[in-house]
Amino acid sequence: MIWEILILLLLGLLLSAFFSGSETGFYRVTRVRLVLDGRDGDFISRRLLWLTNNPSVFVATTLVGNNLANYLTSFAIVLASQTMYPDQNTELLVSILFTPFVFVFAELLPKSTFNDSPNRLIRTIGPLFLFFVFLFAPVALVLWCFAKLLQMAVGETPLRVQLTMARQSLQRVFQEGEMAGLLTNGQRDLTRSLFACSNASINSLMKPLPQVSMVHVDSSAEEIERAAKLSRRATLVVYKGHRKNTVGYISVIEMRMRGQQTIEQYCALPTFAAHCQLTEALAEMRENRIPVAGVTNPRNQVIGIVYHDDLVQAIMT
Repeated sequence: MIWEILILLLLGLLLSAFFSGSETGFYRVTRVRLVLDGRDGDFISRRLLWLTNNPSVFVATTLVGNNLANYLTSFAIVLASQTMYPDQNTELLVSILFTPFVFVFAELLPKSTFNDSPNRLIRTIGPLFLFFVFLFAPVALVLWCFAKLLQMAVGETPLRVQLTMARQSLQRVFQEGEMAGLLTNGQRDLTRSLFACSNASINSLMKPLPQVSMVHVDSSAEEIERAAKLSRRATLVVYKGHRKNTVGYISVIEMRMRGQQTIEQYCALPTFAAHCQLTEALAEMRENRIPVAGVTNPRNQVIGIVYHDDLVQAIMT
């Protein structure tokens, strides 16, 4: 009997330490770390990031887990007191004697540990916590529905709150890096410019087609050279028929090196929607080495041109 009581007590303490520590860890974890790991394909990090963006599910899981742990611990202590002193009512006294032990090992120690190393420990206990999320899903679903009703009454959308929190978390990371001397003045100015441009769209930086220096697909080398000098650009947009029918782009430097007198081939012109964010377009253009791209309207018609160098200049200044 005594061994069953010890196992029950140990299980209650472990569950209490697990949920108490994970609660502190989730509040202290760096969202940027979860985002980066999730973008690298880490399934657990993606699910943990989903939990941080859905706090009602996380809160429900920790509440149910802590209540279950406290019940098991209290039940084991009561059984132990009745087993050791069957003829005396010592449940209250034994519970008081066990309180410091439970507080230190099931509350204070795990919370302090997760507070010091939240990123590593949250990722370590992630699979087990996700198991309890699935196990306590019926209760979490009730709380999630209540949160939705509260959201409808208040009128605040979770997405807006999540994006604000993510931006603040990223700013805090850069501030800590600056205080630690990891960021130079130039890097600090660059990060501030990135934040300033984070909500801008390429529509604000595109050049309308009438203002873009373009060459016809049948243009000669002299015409191409003249257009490159007037526009002061080494990459020119190619059109066929009329100027609104943009079909690609060419590199004047590559034509010189190959000694081409006419446009023998051109690169297809990639396009972005007008509402595409500046930083998103720049990241894709840098990754795929795209010097120029078209900007399309809702009818998928090219209405302007955006250059990679102009996007970089907008962020750097």
